[in-house]
Amino acid sequence: MQCSGASHATPGAPYFTEFIEGRRGEILDAALAVFADKGYECGTMREIAAELGVTEPALYRHYAGKEALFADLVAAAGDRVVGHAATVIDALEPARVRESLLGLIRKRRAHAPHADSTKSVMQMLFTAAPHNGAFREVIRAHLSGPMLERLRAFIPRVDAYYGITRSPEETTASLRIFMSLLVGYVMTGMMLDVPDDDQGVIDAVLAVMGWDAPAA
Repeated sequence: MQCSGASHATPGAPYFTEFIEGRRGEILDAALAVFADKGYECGTMREIAAELGVTEPALYRHYAGKEALFADLVAAAGDRVVGHAATVIDALEPARVRESLLGLIRKRRAHAPHADSTKSVMQMLFTAAPHNGAFREVIRAHLSGPMLERLRAFIPRVDAYYGITRSPEETTASLRIFMSLLVGYVMTGMMLDVPDDDQGVIDAVLAVMGWDAPAA
């Protein structure tokens, strides 16, 4: 992989400093700007330090290296995403599942980090993670794992309202379908230049899950 010598990252709206006080939030915002511009492989600690306005040795006093910094970035962002999603999922009323899921998508979009660079951040994340076991574990621990647990409790609750009974195996299969449709839509929407179709996707989710008509 060839990398250019200098970063052209431009500061975006603060993301991490909105909910992480002190130097840690500032460092993560600087890292986000550099990784969004250069990618994980090409972004360097020197460039992050320059973005932050400190020396490289000063940055190493906070993080042992780029991998540790990126892992913390993923963990903090994952916790934030799950926190917002959990609020919607936990408050969901089965009788209003359509409106709740639409709200979940819109809330996630509203809290996407650095709106102008979200696509490149997500591309960088999903490019780096498959080749690094530590990153995959961070994603499981702070994003996919907690979301799966929330949804594993959420699906039976909505099923009960719609008069649907599933075996544990069927619930697991339904969870995978639900994640593929809904989460896949949200992620690809952040990475690709395609029009949003929230209504159509939610209608498809409800039809596949059997949640389009309440029990008689």
